[in-house]
Amino acid sequence: MITKRTVGEVFSSVSRKYDFFLNLITFRRIEHWQRDLLSMLSPEGNRLDVGTGTGEVLLKSQNKGMRVGMDLSLEMLKLAKSKCKVCKFVVADAENMPFKDSSFGSITLSLVYRHLLDRKAFLREAYRILEKHGQIAMLDINRFSLTPILIFLMKYPLKPLGLLLFGREKWDFFIHSLENSLSIEEVKKEFEEEGFEVLEVQKRLFGLVYLILSRKR
Repeated sequence: MITKRTVGEVFSSVSRKYDFFLNLITFRRIEHWQRDLLSMLSPEGNRLDVGTGTGEVLLKSQNKGMRVGMDLSLEMLKLAKSKCKVCKFVVADAENMPFKDSSFGSITLSLVYRHLLDRKAFLREAYRILEKHGQIAMLDINRFSLTPILIFLMKYPLKPLGLLLFGREKWDFFIHSLENSLSIEEVKKEFEEEGFEVLEVQKRLFGLVYLILSRKR
């Protein structure tokens, strides 16, 4: 059974290899996708990056307020802090965030949403900490016809490299996370049920990756 502790431990253990892995698995497009994600958002207000990992999204962010990153992995956050000295980082749970109501103008998630164990709890917390009409921009894997191809690549052609980098248990964790991907329609439905309005959807890599912008009603 996957728990929050498991997720934190997995990402801590792969922290120093994660950027290399992410560039590999996205064919070196992740930086472009993250910049596109940020371009969807208003630059006003404080920004929270949920599941910030090594801090790449905050490093690229040009918002006018504070930049805050949160993650379950302390080792990831240590790397993030070394990249972005002016950013603030905290070890915290996305389903129980340690922030006051209406603290942020925007929230970002990059390849994080499918890892959340209770997405409804996260969305309720996001609604609470966002200002009126605050925005969420997220980037993730689309569960549709091409996703099985990516899973096949990870299970077979990329498996030797994955095992070399991470070991069997952690590589299986990443494959399982892809198998848990959501479709765009599923994500829109979850957001709308918790009081968000979906404003924009963009697709990348033949629709395998999506970017979604939503706003607190």
